[in-house]
Amino acid sequence: MKMTAVYLVPTRNGGIYEYQQVGRPKPSGSQVLVQVHASGTNRGELLMVGGFHSSNPRLKAIASGIEFAGKIIEVGDDATGWHIGERVMARSGGGYAEYALASSASLLRIPNALSYAEAACVPNIFITSHDALVTNAQITSGDHVVITAASSGIGTACIQLAKFFGAATVTATSRDPAKAVRLLSAGADVVINTSEPGYPDKVRTATAGHGADIIIDSVGGPMFTDNLDALAIQGALVSVGRNGGQISNINLDELANKRARLIGTTFRTRTPQETWRCFEVFAEDCMEAFANGALKPVLDRTFPFTDLHQAHAYMLSDAQVGKIVLVNEWPNSD
Repeated sequence: MKMTAVYLVPTRNGGIYEYQQVGRPKPSGSQVLVQVHASGTNRGELLMVGGFHSSNPRLKAIASGIEFAGKIIEVGDDATGWHIGERVMARSGGGYAEYALASSASLLRIPNALSYAEAACVPNIFITSHDALVTNAQITSGDHVVITAASSGIGTACIQLAKFFGAATVTATSRDPAKAVRLLSAGADVVINTSEPGYPDKVRTATAGHGADIIIDSVGGPMFTDNLDALAIQGALVSVGRNGGQISNINLDELANKRARLIGTTFRTRTPQETWRCFEVFAEDCMEAFANGALKPVLDRTFPFTDLHQAHAYMLSDAQVGKIVLVNEWPNSD
């Protein structure tokens, strides 16, 4: 049986995302097969394109999409506790497809309060954000938190999680002042336009002179110096993304005087067991909050499953606040 799936294909000029007809997979062991109703898009997909050249013989076409939501239609013999018909979301490869395999260890049940499109916003960005803010930065009630590039999926998730875990203030940054109202409605207390000078001083003003106890940074590069300046004594700066550049200058005297914690985080170098543990602690802390409405993904826009290229173009426009999701239309879907 055939299905449509998206593959990143190497070419002479870099990778291209291509829709292909492929065989529908069959689950084995602890796997389940999910009929995909919605798939979350991520900026990392755009960053992969530039280096995906066919001149590298090790590169092969790869199934794309890393998070999705849908309904289980088949279970492997060892997928204990999971049943056909359950609504689930997963952080797992091959999510840009009509059907996707996932290990049962990567599954979360979708709360009734969430649609499929909303659920597709959760597995990657909320687990990543929880890992950065809670596990790594060790947020406590009363902390002053700054979220850079706050209109991204990670940014809007961090805003909500910081509030949920009792932050005294949540400051969001953006280079687009037109996004301020939407970031405030997402839960930010203050929005700073970082295209204007004085960002560290504005953080101190927003925190009554204290500075940021935690900065969750997705920009990197040119923002690092100002982030270190804005950090409070014994503050934590967590590097989640480096969309502005991978190389930064650092004043080691300031690092020492701040007694700061610099933390890098990624899933690329984690074992499956470490990744599973991130799922587990996130679910323990947050899934009830999604069920009762205390946490809710910020869904910016949906595109049909067939319009990934348009979704990527919209992402490149930097107009989004929250998550961009592809949706599959299935007859009699619930």
